[in-house]
Amino acid sequence: MKIVIIGGGIAADYIANQFLAQDPTVEILILSKEAYAPYDRIHLCDLVEGTAQLEDITLDLDPKVQLKLNHKVTRIDRQAKQVFCGDQAYGYDYLVIASGSQPRTLFDLSQIDNAITFRSADDSFKIAKNLEDRHVVIVGAGPIGLELLDTLIRMPQPKAITLLVIDHALYAPDVDASIVEMMRATFEADPRVQISFNDQIMDKQVDGRLITRLITQKLQIDNPFVIFGIGIQPNIDFAREVLSAKRGLLVDQHMRTEDLFIYAVGEAAEIEATGFCAGHARDCQQQADVAIAHILKTNPAAEREAQYQRQVSIDGLKVGAFDFIDATSPQYNPHDPQNETILLRANNPQRIDQYIVNQDKLVRFFGANTNVDAMAVKRLMEAYEAVDPAFFYTSRLVSEKGRLVCSCVGAYQNELVELIADNLVTDFAELKPYSQAGRVCGRCKNEVMALIASTEVDPAEVARKKQQQAEQRQAEQQQKIQRRLEKFNRFHPDTPIDSHEIDQALAAFDKVKDFNGWVSMMTLNLEFPPVYQDLVRQGVYQLNKMPVIWLELADCSGNSEAFIKTVNPSIDELILKFISLDYHELLMAASGPHSETRLDEIIDQYPGDYLLIVEGAIPLAMDGKYLRIGPKGETGEALLKRVAAKAAAIMAVGSCALDGGVVAAKPNPTGAVGVAEALGRDDIINLPGCPVNPINVVGTLLHYLMLGEMPALDSKNRPLWAYAPRVHDNCERRGHYDAGEFVLEWGDEGAKKGWCLFEMGCKGPYADINCSLAKFNENTSWPVQVGHGCIACGQGKRAFDELANNRKVIAMPTGDF
Repeated sequence: MKIVIIGGGIAADYIANQFLAQDPTVEILILSKEAYAPYDRIHLCDLVEGTAQLEDITLDLDPKVQLKLNHKVTRIDRQAKQVFCGDQAYGYDYLVIASGSQPRTLFDLSQIDNAITFRSADDSFKIAKNLEDRHVVIVGAGPIGLELLDTLIRMPQPKAITLLVIDHALYAPDVDASIVEMMRATFEADPRVQISFNDQIMDKQVDGRLITRLITQKLQIDNPFVIFGIGIQPNIDFAREVLSAKRGLLVDQHMRTEDLFIYAVGEAAEIEATGFCAGHARDCQQQADVAIAHILKTNPAAEREAQYQRQVSIDGLKVGAFDFIDATSPQYNPHDPQNETILLRANNPQRIDQYIVNQDKLVRFFGANTNVDAMAVKRLMEAYEAVDPAFFYTSRLVSEKGRLVCSCVGAYQNELVELIADNLVTDFAELKPYSQAGRVCGRCKNEVMALIASTEVDPAEVARKKQQQAEQRQAEQQQKIQRRLEKFNRFHPDTPIDSHEIDQALAAFDKVKDFNGWVSMMTLNLEFPPVYQDLVRQGVYQLNKMPVIWLELADCSGNSEAFIKTVNPSIDELILKFISLDYHELLMAASGPHSETRLDEIIDQYPGDYLLIVEGAIPLAMDGKYLRIGPKGETGEALLKRVAAKAAAIMAVGSCALDGGVVAAKPNPTGAVGVAEALGRDDIINLPGCPVNPINVVGTLLHYLMLGEMPALDSKNRPLWAYAPRVHDNCERRGHYDAGEFVLEWGDEGAKKGWCLFEMGCKGPYADINCSLAKFNENTSWPVQVGHGCIACGQGKRAFDELANNRKVIAMPTGDF
């Protein structure tokens, strides 16, 4: 199933992660008009202030998600089930629109340099660069404007700050005047700040691309820097022609539009029955959960249960010298004439609690420096029962749990401090196993981090605790590995190949002693502690129990042949002979319909558990007709997609499987591509090499068998343990390179002395692969050692198009190396 998500914010990120958490086989594509990976907009003020960098607020995104940035969706073709970004089309099975909103402005800003909205990371960067000695004008007094105002007050750069308010309200129209006055006094305690109520922009004077004077009903401001925070509107222009919309795209309680295959969530969606548009991160996540459950439904009951129901929302601000809380019931209607306000005010310390009730039922609460337990307020609203006003007075005192810090998970200050102290938490990441505070909508993250920083812990006790936790994690990981090994033993309990036969093979080639050393080396390569050696040994013996399908597509069979030689095979080659190759065209005894039947049996018997290894490129020209396999003449592309659909993981072995390799070398008449491109996926594990070193295949298989996940990967999805080393750095001829001793002609004196081959075209400085460390044939040799320069075969087709055909590279080759 292919899911396309439109949007690049917190909702899109959440949806993608949740889809894969519930069904790892789905294919996810995010189309984002942003230039950056999804980030948390709640913390844009931190970018303005410089207390955070973009990477600090970037959201976690499952690496299996395909993310296309700078892809603005321009239209949707419902009939063809395609989304268009300009002239690029992307097909989908289900489309989820999580495109969020776009900020409103009072005039066109495209030709103005000193006026901006505040909605994106780029907005934050521009604001930060334009504050020095400027008169900043913030237009709008909603949460966005107030948060930015509070941020700018903490910064020395602005010489003056004016907040323009169209009426006499701050935050929301129904906030009581006494709270508004408390806010105003707090902000205007800074002499640079003025709040101009009942005011708005009337005109402006422009010189070139700059506003030289801003004219409001009450003020004239010269050379301003204007920031609009006057509200948002759904970002759905690309969909209005094909889907019904009012303010947002109209959806039912399942978050589904009128099209059975298109859903919308968050600020882009409007519940048709109620007119509700979500504005809080928590609402967006709840809607996403409903849409996901409805798309992945497995029975009618699940379909009925997957309906969105509004819940009580809790929001707030930490502004200057006071905290502000807003709790709102789904039943609240600001225009209902039966709304009544109850105020509780205290002067020392200054505190205001504003309760809005309707027919004795609590529907909204505002608290400034309140002691009231916001979670208790939430429970009152959820009950939606009549409340005696006297209860508000008796609950005015501070809770023994302290102030509510995170309303998303109900985390209180005193509880968090106790939790931090008891578990010796020293940074935000360490808090995750104990509390999700600060991780749902992210608004309170900085406050949680401040609590961690202010909680005193004993350094010696922290060290002891960390050691204990490390030992516990190691024990848990070892137990996990043991369970994995037992699982695969159950898959093939009667396999004809057992550990005894592996021992016999090792003995026959006199490799028993070498095997023990190989296990130690492999344990080190996989970055396991030495105590894992016995588990690695068990893993080797269990490799033949893991279902493996090996597809050989357009190639020379070099990777398969690299480990089927019978003359003094290496330990790696011996082990690869004993893996459970349930299907391999080159090696299996069956042929024709019998082999195809076996392939279908594996797919049906072990869905989501078998490992797919692909060798060779995939021709796409002429609809894939350049490669046909099996009695039915199935194209290589069709075969790959069919088998890949239910594979637990996919490994692309060899340079041809990486990006087409030799097969895709110019002029590439067959249109050959690599596995990842053919499948349109970015979760393919690449093991390039021509041929790949068997130790890299065995090591990656072992890691997956033992942990159920692939090892850490680089930007090309290659295992770091095998592809982080650079050939040049570990070459035995490196000393001659540093000394300026090069072979200049084949057979010259330098060649006889084993000097560096760089002048003869060796590409070792540009090749990141472990050939010079692992070598081949029992670690005895490799191409450079016997006098042939490295051609950087691990770089794919470029090695054959350019690098292998050239002598010395005068300048660093262009492109991604």
